Amino acid sequence: MKRAIQIGLALAVIGAGFWLWTALFPSPEKVIRSRLQALAKEVSFKASAGTLARAYSAQKASDFFTTDVDLEINLSGVEPISLHGRDEVLQIAMAARSRLTSLKVEFPDMNITFGADGQTAKVNLTGKAIVPGERDISAQEFNFLLKKVDGKWLIYRIETVRTLAANSVEMARWSGQAVLHRDLAIAAPV
Repeated sequence: MKRAIQIGLALAVIGAGFWLWTALFPSPEKVIRSRLQALAKEVSFKASAGTLARAYSAQKASDFFTTDVDLEINLSGVEPISLHGRDEVLQIAMAARSRLTSLKVEFPDMNITFGADGQTAKVNLTGKAIVPGERDISAQEFNFLLKKVDGKWLIYRIETVRTLAANSVEMARWSGQAVLHRDLAIAAPV
Protein backbone atom coordinates (compact mmCIF):
# COMPACT_ATOMS: atom_id res chain seq x y z
CA MET A 1 0.00 0.00 0.00
CA LYS A 2 2.79 2.39 0.94
CA ARG A 3 4.57 1.57 -2.33
CA ALA A 4 1.41 2.32 -4.37
CA ILE A 5 1.08 5.73 -2.72
CA GLN A 6 4.72 6.54 -3.50
CA ILE A 7 4.27 5.52 -7.14
CA GLY A 8 1.04 7.54 -7.34
CA LEU A 9 2.74 10.64 -5.90
CA ALA A 10 5.71 10.22 -8.23
CA LEU A 11 3.40 10.00 -11.26
CA ALA A 12 1.46 13.06 -10.05
CA VAL A 13 4.69 15.07 -9.67
CA ILE A 14 5.89 13.99 -13.13
CA GLY A 15 2.50 14.86 -14.66
CA ALA A 16 2.40 18.26 -12.96
CA GLY A 17 5.98 18.93 -14.06
CA PHE A 18 5.17 18.02 -17.67
CA TRP A 19 2.05 20.20 -17.64
CA LEU A 20 4.00 23.12 -16.15
CA TRP A 21 6.79 22.70 -18.70
CA THR A 22 4.37 22.73 -21.66
CA ALA A 23 2.48 25.70 -20.20
CA LEU A 24 5.65 27.75 -19.68
CA PHE A 25 7.45 26.59 -22.84
CA PRO A 26 4.87 25.79 -25.53
CA SER A 27 5.98 24.32 -28.85
CA PRO A 28 6.58 26.78 -31.71
CA GLU A 29 3.60 25.27 -33.55
CA LYS A 30 1.32 25.97 -30.57
CA VAL A 31 2.65 29.53 -30.30
CA ILE A 32 2.01 30.21 -34.01
CA ARG A 33 -1.51 28.78 -33.83
CA SER A 34 -2.24 30.89 -30.78
CA ARG A 35 -0.87 34.06 -32.41
CA LEU A 36 -2.88 33.57 -35.59
CA GLN A 37 -6.06 32.94 -33.59
CA ALA A 38 -5.32 36.15 -31.67
CA LEU A 39 -4.83 37.97 -35.00
CA ALA A 40 -8.23 36.74 -36.22
CA LYS A 41 -9.76 38.03 -33.00
CA GLU A 42 -8.11 41.46 -33.39
CA VAL A 43 -9.15 41.76 -37.05
CA SER A 44 -12.74 40.92 -36.14
CA PHE A 45 -15.01 43.57 -34.67
CA LYS A 46 -18.63 43.91 -33.64
CA ALA A 47 -21.15 46.58 -34.57
CA SER A 48 -21.39 47.60 -30.93
CA ALA A 49 -17.65 48.42 -30.70
CA GLY A 50 -16.94 52.12 -30.37
CA THR A 51 -14.62 54.14 -32.58
CA LEU A 52 -11.75 54.09 -30.09
CA ALA A 53 -12.08 50.34 -29.51
CA ARG A 54 -12.00 49.74 -33.27
CA ALA A 55 -8.91 51.90 -33.68
CA TYR A 56 -7.18 50.18 -30.78
CA SER A 57 -7.87 46.70 -32.15
CA ALA A 58 -6.66 47.76 -35.62
CA GLN A 59 -3.41 48.98 -34.04
CA LYS A 60 -3.06 45.72 -32.11
CA ALA A 61 -3.69 43.74 -35.31
CA SER A 62 -0.85 45.55 -37.09
CA ASP A 63 1.53 44.43 -34.33
CA PHE A 64 1.33 40.86 -35.69
CA PHE A 65 3.29 41.93 -38.79
CA THR A 66 6.91 42.87 -39.50
CA THR A 67 7.54 46.50 -40.43
CA ASP A 68 8.33 45.47 -44.02
CA VAL A 69 5.44 43.01 -44.51
CA ASP A 70 4.18 42.28 -48.04
CA LEU A 71 0.56 41.28 -48.69
CA GLU A 72 -0.57 40.08 -52.10
CA ILE A 73 -4.29 39.37 -51.80
CA ASN A 74 -6.32 38.31 -54.83
CA LEU A 75 -9.92 37.48 -53.95
CA SER A 76 -12.55 36.63 -56.52
CA GLY A 77 -14.87 39.51 -57.28
CA VAL A 78 -12.57 42.05 -55.62
CA GLU A 79 -9.72 44.05 -57.08
CA PRO A 80 -6.30 42.61 -56.11
CA ILE A 81 -4.72 44.20 -53.05
CA SER A 82 -1.00 44.74 -52.72
CA LEU A 83 0.24 46.19 -49.44
CA HIS A 84 3.81 46.89 -48.39
CA GLY A 85 4.63 47.73 -44.80
CA ARG A 86 2.89 47.66 -41.46
CA ASP A 87 1.54 51.19 -41.89
CA GLU A 88 -0.43 50.17 -45.00
CA VAL A 89 -1.83 47.17 -43.12
CA LEU A 90 -2.97 49.51 -40.36
CA GLN A 91 -4.59 51.86 -42.91
CA ILE A 92 -6.51 48.99 -44.53
CA ALA A 93 -7.63 47.72 -41.12
CA MET A 94 -8.90 51.18 -40.21
CA ALA A 95 -10.64 51.56 -43.59
CA ALA A 96 -12.42 48.21 -43.14
CA ARG A 97 -13.64 49.32 -39.72
CA SER A 98 -15.04 52.55 -41.14
CA ARG A 99 -16.76 50.85 -44.11
CA LEU A 100 -18.19 47.74 -42.45
CA THR A 101 -20.54 47.56 -39.50
CA SER A 102 -18.92 44.36 -38.24
CA LEU A 103 -16.60 41.59 -39.35
CA LYS A 104 -15.81 38.14 -38.03
CA VAL A 105 -12.60 36.44 -39.21
CA GLU A 106 -11.62 32.85 -38.47
CA PHE A 107 -8.76 30.57 -39.44
CA PRO A 108 -10.42 27.16 -39.04
CA ASP A 109 -7.54 25.06 -40.30
CA MET A 110 -3.80 25.63 -40.23
CA ASN A 111 -1.00 23.53 -41.68
CA ILE A 112 2.37 24.69 -40.37
CA THR A 113 5.71 23.87 -41.96
CA PHE A 114 8.92 25.09 -40.35
CA GLY A 115 12.02 26.21 -42.23
CA ALA A 116 15.26 24.31 -41.78
CA ASP A 117 16.56 27.08 -39.52
CA GLY A 118 13.58 26.82 -37.15
CA GLN A 119 13.22 30.60 -37.32
CA THR A 120 10.76 30.73 -40.24
CA ALA A 121 7.45 29.05 -40.87
CA LYS A 122 4.88 28.75 -43.63
CA VAL A 123 1.26 28.44 -42.55
CA ASN A 124 -1.22 27.32 -45.16
CA LEU A 125 -4.69 28.16 -43.90
CA THR A 126 -8.23 28.97 -44.84
CA GLY A 127 -9.36 32.46 -43.98
CA LYS A 128 -13.08 32.71 -43.37
CA ALA A 129 -14.85 36.07 -43.14
CA ILE A 130 -18.44 36.78 -42.18
CA VAL A 131 -19.66 40.20 -43.26
CA PRO A 132 -23.13 41.39 -42.21
CA GLY A 133 -25.57 41.85 -45.06
CA GLU A 134 -23.92 39.17 -47.18
CA ARG A 135 -25.61 35.80 -47.37
CA ASP A 136 -22.48 33.88 -48.21
CA ILE A 137 -19.45 33.31 -46.07
CA SER A 138 -16.23 34.37 -47.77
CA ALA A 139 -13.50 31.76 -47.58
CA GLN A 140 -10.08 31.80 -49.21
CA GLU A 141 -6.87 29.81 -48.88
CA PHE A 142 -3.74 31.74 -47.92
CA ASN A 143 -0.08 31.20 -47.20
CA PHE A 144 1.20 33.16 -44.22
CA LEU A 145 4.99 33.35 -43.99
CA LEU A 146 6.31 34.06 -40.51
CA LYS A 147 9.69 34.63 -38.97
CA LYS A 148 10.87 34.91 -35.42
CA VAL A 149 11.80 38.50 -34.57
CA ASP A 150 12.98 39.27 -31.04
CA GLY A 151 11.37 36.07 -29.76
CA LYS A 152 7.97 36.73 -31.43
CA TRP A 153 6.54 35.06 -34.51
CA LEU A 154 5.64 37.87 -36.94
CA ILE A 155 4.05 37.69 -40.39
CA TYR A 156 6.32 39.00 -43.14
CA ARG A 157 4.28 37.91 -46.16
CA ILE A 158 0.72 36.87 -46.96
CA GLU A 159 -0.24 35.55 -50.36
CA THR A 160 -3.44 34.16 -51.79
CA VAL A 161 -3.25 30.53 -52.83
CA ARG A 162 -4.50 30.14 -56.36
CA THR A 163 -7.11 27.42 -56.29
CA LEU A 164 -8.38 25.30 -59.15
CA ALA A 165 -11.20 27.77 -59.85
CA ALA A 166 -8.70 30.63 -60.05
CA ASN A 167 -6.58 28.59 -62.44
CA SER A 168 -9.44 27.65 -64.79
CA VAL A 169 -7.88 29.57 -67.69
CA GLU A 170 -4.56 27.82 -67.12
CA MET A 171 -6.34 24.46 -66.79
CA ALA A 172 -8.19 25.07 -70.06
CA ARG A 173 -4.91 25.96 -71.75
CA TRP A 174 -3.26 22.83 -70.30
CA SER A 175 -6.23 20.69 -71.32
CA GLY A 176 -6.02 22.04 -74.88
CA GLN A 177 -2.33 21.18 -75.01
CA ALA A 178 -3.06 17.64 -73.80
CA VAL A 179 -5.65 17.16 -76.55
CA LEU A 180 -3.20 18.53 -79.13
CA HIS A 181 -0.47 16.14 -77.92
CA ARG A 182 -2.92 13.21 -78.01
CA ASP A 183 -4.01 14.11 -81.53
CA LEU A 184 -0.41 14.41 -82.68
CA ALA A 185 0.39 10.99 -81.17
CA ILE A 186 -2.56 9.41 -82.98
CA ALA A 187 -1.67 11.06 -86.30
CA ALA A 188 2.03 10.22 -86.08
CA PRO A 189 3.07 7.28 -88.26
CA VAL A 190 4.38 4.27 -86.40
